[in-house]
Amino acid sequence: MKIRLHPEKLRANLDTLGFAIDLFMIGLVILNLGLILFDWLFQVPPVQNLLATWLPAFHAFYRDTIHSDFLFYDLCFVAVYLTEFVIRWIVAIARKSYHRWFFYPFAHWYDLLGCIPVGSFRWLRVLRVVSLLIRLQRMGIVDLSQTWLGQTIIKYYRIVVEEISDRVVINVLSGAQQELGSGSPLLHRIESQVLVPRQEQLVSFVAARIATATQKSHSQYRDQLATYFAHLTDESITRTQAGRRLAAIPVAGPRAIALLGDAVRETGSAFVDQLVDDLASPANRPQLEQLLHDLIGAAKGNGEQLDSLIRDTLLDVLEQVKAQIAVQQWKLEEQDAPEKS
Repeated sequence: MKIRLHPEKLRANLDTLGFAIDLFMIGLVILNLGLILFDWLFQVPPVQNLLATWLPAFHAFYRDTIHSDFLFYDLCFVAVYLTEFVIRWIVAIARKSYHRWFFYPFAHWYDLLGCIPVGSFRWLRVLRVVSLLIRLQRMGIVDLSQTWLGQTIIKYYRIVVEEISDRVVINVLSGAQQELGSGSPLLHRIESQVLVPRQEQLVSFVAARIATATQKSHSQYRDQLATYFAHLTDESITRTQAGRRLAAIPVAGPRAIALLGDAVRETGSAFVDQLVDDLASPANRPQLEQLLHDLIGAAKGNGEQLDSLIRDTLLDVLEQVKAQIAVQQWKLEEQDAPEKS
């Protein structure tokens, strides 16, 4: 596995210059981080004693020239970082890479924090190297996907991006839930600006689903419905006085009751068949949609109950979205990786 370069994808313009700057900055940051690491080790007494014993000239030079004034040398690196940052900011403004001119520092926050000459912030400069390599990878100029380093960087870059973005999205959704729960105007805006303008489409969709579902259910349960009609007829005859008198007629009575049951069953089934056909007929769709409109209009009469229903529904939906976002996809991918391999 090796690093693959694709210089043919560079264009003879600022991209070539940007690529050269990226390579220079990667080398500079690596040099800077190596110097920071060495200076940190230099403060360890055993390391100083070892250097003083084996490399006394270098030890004296580094101690008196660099270590004693390490902040100055680190600020020299910071000056280069800030200059490069400002130049890229200007290029981003000229190219309109972001929606607003001041978005660039927020998108590259790690570059700014890494310029702070304090130990903890200095190590954020590692993210500068990672971001530069990721950018070159996306441009197709450098292919690190087949290297251990590239796969490691891409893996942990995705983890960091997912974790940060998930936390941001969950906080935003939690804020929306708090606004909905406190009865903010957001609920009324959702109803007036989201639901009402789409009422026609929703009604048409529901009407079509009702017609389709009615036809499907009726075809499945038609025989059961006919049996139910016959059962109702038998129950009615036995419970009414006229039915009992009819049943008491010798010979003809039971026959008449059987014919009556068959007639009621066939008539009821034919009635329901016609009702379902009328309900599913495109010619009667306007009447069904008007019925749904009337039902919605009647439901608006109880505004508080409708608002409560919409609010509870939205809160539950947001909670489910938060639960899905909280799932760490990178862990699932790692669990699936051994199975696939």
